[in-house]
Amino acid sequence: MEVLQGMSVDRMVIIFPTALVAMYVIISVQKSLSSRESRYPGLVIPVLCFIVSTVLAIRPLIVADAGADTGLGIYCLRMWLTFNIATVIFLFPYFIQRKRLRELKEYYEAHPEELETSEGTEPEPADPDK
Repeated sequence: MEVLQGMSVDRMVIIFPTALVAMYVIISVQKSLSSRESRYPGLVIPVLCFIVSTVLAIRPLIVADAGADTGLGIYCLRMWLTFNIATVIFLFPYFIQRKRLRELKEYYEAHPEELETSEGTEPEPADPDK
């Protein structure tokens, strides 16, 4: 937060939209990874985010002096919870896509005749003599 307090308004105007675009791109990639048939590609970004947030939150405990750990545990826990907000955000598209794929699978199991027509088989052209 101290970094933002000393930053000029012009720089903030550039950083904020850039962060929004980056978040949009990452969520779009997450959505496309989640829509694959295997469930594991959709977990790549949330798992990476979780690992990075855990490492960043534990780092102050590792580099702190021996006598300086008063309240440091609570600080690291708050930091870990804050960093994992992004992990939760990346899990939303995953669970939404998995639910959608599961519903489509159940629908096509109940209606196999629609699966045959949606697989690319074109209907036969109408006979002009009839």
